[in-house]
Amino acid sequence: MKRVLVVDDDPDILEVFQLALEAENYTVFPLLSPRYIFKTIREFNPDLIILDIMLNGMDGRAVFKQLRSNPETEQIPVIMASARYDENYIISQKYHPDDYLEKPFNMSVMLQKVNRLTEN
Repeated sequence: MKRVLVVDDDPDILEVFQLALEAENYTVFPLLSPRYIFKTIREFNPDLIILDIMLNGMDGRAVFKQLRSNPETEQIPVIMASARYDENYIISQKYHPDDYLEKPFNMSVMLQKVNRLTEN
């Protein structure tokens, strides 16, 4: 089974991701804070990361930059998610995620993006 790490500071959003992905036979690791993201990546070894931009006390864009700057994590596909920023803003940034998900999101669109990036 493919493994998806979901990082979001809203427990309800995490639960929605987890339920939807597990129904499609993904193994999901919900993470409320990116504080331990590198430790979690080493232990969980995700095939994909879904990363919220607006995190409590942290900026998901900075976390994403760290992921892309680290040789151990630079190849892991990342979907950035946000209710505040649109896709044009994300594309205008120096580091580009593999895909983008605008909140609120359509469940089937989210699953299509995840399936494509994990080739499930």
